[in-house]
Amino acid sequence: MKILKAQEMSQVDLKATRDIGIPSFLLMENAGLRVLQVIKKEFPNAKKILFFIGKGNNGGDGLVAVRHLYLSGYKVDYFLVHGEELKGDALLNLSILKNLGCYPLTEKPHKDYDLIVDAIFGTGFKPPIKGHVVEWINFINTSQIPVLCVDIPSGLSADSSYVYEPSVKADITVTFEFPKVCHILHPSAKRCGKIYVASIGLPKFLAEEVKREVLEKVRVFKREPDVHKGKMGHVLLVGSSVGKTGALIMSAKSATRTGSGLVSVGVPRGLNQVFEIALTEEMSIPLEGEDRLSEKSADMIIQMQDSFSAIGVGMGMGTYQEGETIVKKLIKHIKKPLLLDADAINNLANTKDLNILKEREYPTVLTPHVGEFARLSGYEKDFIVHNLIDTAQEFSQKWNCFLVLKSSRTVISTPDGYAFVSLRGSPAMAKGGSGDVLSGILTSLMGRGIPLLDALKLGVFLHGLAGEIAERKRHTESVKALDIVEEIPSAYNQIENESYPPVLHYLS
Repeated sequence: MKILKAQEMSQVDLKATRDIGIPSFLLMENAGLRVLQVIKKEFPNAKKILFFIGKGNNGGDGLVAVRHLYLSGYKVDYFLVHGEELKGDALLNLSILKNLGCYPLTEKPHKDYDLIVDAIFGTGFKPPIKGHVVEWINFINTSQIPVLCVDIPSGLSADSSYVYEPSVKADITVTFEFPKVCHILHPSAKRCGKIYVASIGLPKFLAEEVKREVLEKVRVFKREPDVHKGKMGHVLLVGSSVGKTGALIMSAKSATRTGSGLVSVGVPRGLNQVFEIALTEEMSIPLEGEDRLSEKSADMIIQMQDSFSAIGVGMGMGTYQEGETIVKKLIKHIKKPLLLDADAINNLANTKDLNILKEREYPTVLTPHVGEFARLSGYEKDFIVHNLIDTAQEFSQKWNCFLVLKSSRTVISTPDGYAFVSLRGSPAMAKGGSGDVLSGILTSLMGRGIPLLDALKLGVFLHGLAGEIAERKRHTESVKALDIVEEIPSAYNQIENESYPPVLHYLS
C-alpha cells in the first residue's frame, strides 16, 4: 500500500475525475458511506451524533454521512464551522440535506452526544489552525466524547509526523484509498487513533509512481529438502569492547535463531574467553586487540572474507580513532554484503568521509537509530523524527546505500529512492540490545543469498513482530532483548500463516 502526501493525493483525485471520468460527487458519496460504515462498526450504540463540518471536500464527506445517518433514524446534528461558505459538491450535499428537512445547528452545540465526527479539514489543509476554529478544536478535545475524524484529524499536516497544536485527538480516523504520512509516523499517528483505510473507487495505479510504501507482508524463503549448513550462509559479526560484550552476543544468538547455517563472531583477542563461555552454537574468531579491536583486526577480516557470505560490524565496538580506520578499511575492501550498525556508524560519522560509501561496488546496509543518524547525516533529531521517510530516502540515494532507520516506526530505504515503512514493533522494545538483535537478524538473512531488499524487509518485519509477541507473553516493562530472540520462531510462524494482528484496517 502506497503512502501519499497531500499533493500526491490531490493529483490522484484530479486524474480520476479529469482523465478517467469518475464524477467527484460519486467519490464524495463513497467517502461518506465509508464513514457511515465505520461509525456503525466501531460505535454500534451511538444514537446521538454531532458532526463538525468544514467548507471543503472534507466537510462534504461528512455531510454525506450525516444524510445517511439521518435517513437511518439516528439523532444527528451538524454544525457548519465556517457558516455556509461551502462550494461545489459540498454545497450540493448541504442543499440535499436541507431539502430533506435536516438543517444545520443555528446555536453552538452542547456536549450531550455519543459521538463527535470531525469533518473540518482534510489532507489539503496547511497548519496551523487559526481564528475561531481553535474554539471548536478545543471543544472536541475537552468533550470527553469519542471522536472519529474524516481523512485526518483537523489541524495535522498530511505530509508530516509533527503534532501541530491545536489539532483534534481522534479515537478513530477514516482515510480514503491510501494512508498519508501523518497516519504512519509517530507522534502524529498517535493523534489518529485506530486507522481505517477505505476504498472509495479510486484506481490504485494512479499512485504507482509514489516511492513510499507500507511494509505489510513479507516472504519467508523456504529451505530446499537437500539443503545443508553450507548453503544457508556463514555470517561474521564483528565488534565488542570491554563492558559491551553483550551486544555482539545478542547479535550472534539472533543470527542463529534467524536461520544462518554458520555464525562466527570476530572479537578482540583479550575478550575471546567471554565469548567461548557465552556462546554455544556460534563460533568465535580472536582478532587483534585486547580491550577493543586494533587496526590489524581489519586486515585479518579482509584476508579471511571469502569464508563468509555477509559481514556485520559495529555492535559494542566503541568509538575511537583506530575504530574509524577499521571501519573505513572494511568499507573499502570487503567484497561481500556489509552491514554497519551502532559504533561502526558512529566511527564512520566521526571520519566525516561518507564518499567511501558511494565508491563501494557491493551492497552496504546501515542500521542507525535516530541519534546515530543525526550524527551521520548532520540533521537535528527532531527534524529526522518528523521527516523520517524523506531523510532516509535522501540519504540512501545520495550515498548509494541501503538504510534501515530505526525509530518507533522503521524505514527501509534504497539507493534508487524507494522507502518501505514497517509498522510492526512495540514500546516494549525500547530497551538496550533491541538494535543488536536486529543487526544479527539482518546479517543472517543477508548471508542467505536471497535478494537483499527481500532480506531487509523480512528481517525488519520479523524483528518487530517478535517484539510484539514477547510483549504479549510477558509485560511491556519486562521484555528483554533476548526475549525478542526467543520469539523469532513464533514470528516466523505468524508470518507464514499471516496470523499477525493488523495495524491498518482496510475497507474494500
